[in-house]
Amino acid sequence: MSARGPLQRPKEIGSLQVFVLDVDRRPTLAFEALDLAEAQDICRDADLRTDLFALTSNGAPICAPNSALVPRLAAQEEIAAFRHAVGQAPASDMPTMTFLIKIDGVMVVSFGPE
Repeated sequence: MSARGPLQRPKEIGSLQVFVLDVDRRPTLAFEALDLAEAQDICRDADLRTDLFALTSNGAPICAPNSALVPRLAAQEEIAAFRHAVGQAPASDMPTMTFLIKIDGVMVVSFGPE
């Protein structure tokens, strides 16, 4: 993680973009960052990785120690899902991350025509 602490950066610094963390090529987590370098810093955060190792989806771990974690710019439907989730979350000054997959034991906010 960079010295400026990307998870604690004020939003006024610049234009944030939505990124997606692919875990083993599976779109898993959406979040905002200034650029790809900052997104990579966020994804290398030891606490985030520890959390990802502990979570399951349909009973299977979503991330293993040897999983490939690759951030990328979000597609339009992923941006829409992220914005929808942020709109449903309680107001906070902390950065918001949104899972794009079902996480066991976590309340789901649905989005889309269902």
